[in-house]
Amino acid sequence: EAYARRQNVTVYGVDQDEESGEQTKGRLGRFIEGVEGVKFKGIKKNFGDLNLGDFEGSQVDFVLGDLGVSSHQIDLPSRGFSYSQSLTSSPLDMRMSTSSNLTAASICNEWGEEVIRKVLVELGDEDWRVAGKIANSIVRRRPLETTGDLVDAIASVVPQWSKRSPRKGALKTTSRAFQALRVAVNDEVGVLERLFGEVLPDITREGGAVAVLTYQSMEDRVTKRAFTQHYERGGEIRMVRKESIEKDPWGNDVVEGEKVWEVINRGGEKASKEEVEVNSRARSARLRVAKRGKRDK
Repeated sequence: EAYARRQNVTVYGVDQDEESGEQTKGRLGRFIEGVEGVKFKGIKKNFGDLNLGDFEGSQVDFVLGDLGVSSHQIDLPSRGFSYSQSLTSSPLDMRMSTSSNLTAASICNEWGEEVIRKVLVELGDEDWRVAGKIANSIVRRRPLETTGDLVDAIASVVPQWSKRSPRKGALKTTSRAFQALRVAVNDEVGVLERLFGEVLPDITREGGAVAVLTYQSMEDRVTKRAFTQHYERGGEIRMVRKESIEKDPWGNDVVEGEKVWEVINRGGEKASKEEVEVNSRARSARLRVAKRGKRDK
């Protein structure tokens, strides 16, 4: 819209990982280079720490949030995100930013068994009993130093495959465990809560759109709740759960303030068969889009 009006347009690329940020800059640069009135600016920062100052004090028209870990990070052995057999000697790291001291090895070697179990259940959607077995195996096998050590700890208490459900086999269980540890290492729940509760409502102009790509159930739950349950009153953003909303005599919701987001594609959109064929990692992706509502100042 802004470009069509021949105004100057700035495309911002945000990533806390310097290597991923440079890769994004290179990809976007191919499309932007030579386009009159359009420039690119990279921001090395965590999503949850953004503010209007990062965008030169101006609210933005559109935000695309690509959550979770990138393919670039997964494929780098030194990052420790992958449980691939070819990368089992990789350090048990999983940090998206090296500015943090907490690693997956720290969690596996220093945290208590019950705390690790809770991480696997709450951040990896793991069964409580299976999570207990994995946590116990991790503690018994300390110290764990490589991704292979973690894979072996899980494989020792989980069947290679299950007749009843592929979910209970070693591959899916290992995937969930790596996901849970990655989310814990990078405080991804806290980041998303700040992103949706503070950052996006502040930096997105009224009527501006936000599109979010999620890749696992935790990300999708947080995104869905934010788009449907965030209300603003007097500039304050708060979450109002559906079950706590009162109804008027005609069955309409009675909530003080304005809804922060107007959902565009209720239920979200999954990748098409053609998209998955081109990029198999898109299989778990879900796109949710919402428009910034009227501000209640």
